[in-house]
Amino acid sequence: MNILTSLDTLLARRLAGLASLLVAGAIAILSILPGEELPDVHLSDKVEHAIAYAVLSACICFWLGRRRIIAGVLVTVGFGALLEIAQALAGTGRTASLLDEGANLVGACLGACLAWMVAKAARAG
Repeated sequence: MNILTSLDTLLARRLAGLASLLVAGAIAILSILPGEELPDVHLSDKVEHAIAYAVLSACICFWLGRRRIIAGVLVTVGFGALLEIAQALAGTGRTASLLDEGANLVGACLGACLAWMVAKAARAG
């Protein structure tokens, strides 16, 4: 069994579900913290959003399966929208941003494409 065929298992999908929860938790924490407490990674804020939501979307889409890619993107983008609202309400000095949500959408789509390609390669494996 090669590495790609081992990705096409129930265990792999369950691990992707666990990874989804862990990544979502990390994103939530980083989204609610006051801006001055965030680590400086020397990237554009929008690039940070796109990367974080690409990872989350890839995990969610792989967990849900390739027939539910659109649902995975919608869950990811919805989560991002809720966090943008939470930022505005948390009183930490952070504000909601449509541009951040746009970056979340771009990342979610990229992550979904990655999950789809990995799942397709695993099935062909």
